[in-house]
Amino acid sequence: MSRAARYGWMLAGAAGLAALFRSCHLPAAWLFGPLVVSAWFAVKEWGPGLLPTPLYLSAQAVIGTALGAGFLPQTLQALPRHWGIFSFAVAFILFASLANGWLLVRYARVHPATAFLGTMPGGASVMAAMSDSLHADTALVTAMQYLRLLLILASLALLAPVLHHFSNPTPMAGAGALLPHAVPATGKAIGILIVLAACGWMAARWTPIPAAAFLIPLMLYFFLGLHGIVPGVWPWPVLAIAYGVMGLQIGARFHPSTLRTIGRVFLPVMGTTLLLLLASVALAWIVAREMGLGWVSAYLAATPGGLDSVAAVAAELKVDTTIVVAMQLVRILCVLAVGPWLVRACVRLVR
Repeated sequence: MSRAARYGWMLAGAAGLAALFRSCHLPAAWLFGPLVVSAWFAVKEWGPGLLPTPLYLSAQAVIGTALGAGFLPQTLQALPRHWGIFSFAVAFILFASLANGWLLVRYARVHPATAFLGTMPGGASVMAAMSDSLHADTALVTAMQYLRLLLILASLALLAPVLHHFSNPTPMAGAGALLPHAVPATGKAIGILIVLAACGWMAARWTPIPAAAFLIPLMLYFFLGLHGIVPGVWPWPVLAIAYGVMGLQIGARFHPSTLRTIGRVFLPVMGTTLLLLLASVALAWIVAREMGLGWVSAYLAATPGGLDSVAAVAAELKVDTTIVVAMQLVRILCVLAVGPWLVRACVRLVR
């Protein structure tokens, strides 16, 4: 089979599986679908190989601008009133996650950079973007992140009926404005997004900034938001293609030894994730006590799950969505800002 034919079959399978995942309401369907198909082709040695680096960096830059839309200034309006407990909560979860990474390095013999990125609470696509510049195993980092996310989502699904029983509905005024759903960009706004993405692409090519293609557009978008300029988000086909390119590139790095490594770390990752959930319960108790929140609101704010899934559960339970979303966003922003340097420092310490 020719290289072009292999690409065609792989792209068709990736689009089909992504659409199936999307119809099942699974998170990051356009990333995970192509990743699974590309990994299958790579393990079977059918794959056409890695995509060109400039194309991969372009996809990261597009995703960085898209995530920047979630960090609007009004989203963080709860921060000044509770900066002390917010700072403590972020530091607590980061420390717990890094402790999990140390356990994987110490007892599961995982490469340090891979272990710390695999346990960092920043999202699979974010950690995958960072792993390239930190010389980690991108495929294994992504697999660990998704395993952790699935376990946390499963815990939320199991706990939702219990949480609903104990929740005290609170007014939701203004909560909708906090959810990171910006309107699609049109006209001049598309031009602004292109410029932001181009800045990230150039920074990744010509500067030593870790994950620059991802981080620079995100930070620039946030800076524009502080000055009242909110371009919106890319049309969904552009985002779908960007996530698909990223998934295809990550999946192409799988090989039989990767699967063996995943099988070796499966139980340790599950165990450390359960420890992280227990730490979240302890943090929720502290947050509830210090901020006067209901226990359900505090738990949803403290849990290191995906922002979209946690926000959806919070809205369904009619709890204090403002605090939940704000704390989740502050934690993610801190991971994006200091994550690469923090991981590098931890790698030096454990070696």
